[in-house]
Amino acid sequence: MIRDTIDIYNRNIINILIASILLVIPVTFFLLLASEYVYQLDIDHPNIPIFFFVILNFTVLFPPFFIVAWKDQNDQAYRWVDMLKAFLKQFGYVLVFTLIFYIIAVYGAVLLLIPTFIGLSMILLLPLFVNKATIRDSLSSAWNILKEENIFILIDLLIIISLNLFVWSGALYIVKGFENNMFFFIILRCIINALVFPVIYIYLTIKYQRNDTNALKGQ
Repeated sequence: MIRDTIDIYNRNIINILIASILLVIPVTFFLLLASEYVYQLDIDHPNIPIFFFVILNFTVLFPPFFIVAWKDQNDQAYRWVDMLKAFLKQFGYVLVFTLIFYIIAVYGAVLLLIPTFIGLSMILLLPLFVNKATIRDSLSSAWNILKEENIFILIDLLIIISLNLFVWSGALYIVKGFENNMFFFIILRCIINALVFPVIYIYLTIKYQRNDTNALKGQ
């Protein structure tokens, strides 16, 4: 599966780079600035909205790269502009449901973390099914995968978090000797996301959408 991920990435490198420049870097930059703004406000528990921005950064950028992986696996042609259209078309949908399941994850943390796991898992899976005919179909498809693959989803969540922490820590170690400011670290984070996010999106699409031949119906 990792080999397949790398192969798809390499075959679509031009479109991925274009989408990373036009989408990943600007969206990451904006949400990191929003996080910094919230951090400066005198509010209780600023980490809650800040962490939401971090998660939203991941989820809203998923649909364009889902297009890449799904089209490649099904030998269908596409253009980089199709990735931009997918982002714009699914932005509101992904935003709303990321917020809903994030609230469930945060406020369910007191209940032995089970709602938290369910909320985070649905956040991870739902962008894979946003092209279903109805919202009910999207939620049902994501829920079925969650029931069937719950242990593997937990492992993937841990891998994604660990990978991001590892890459970020490595980048900070490399630049620790330089004189830096907030905007430098924001730009660094943007570049890292542009490199790492597409790989994760492709991997998740291969793993959890491999049997859905109607995933892009209507695209």
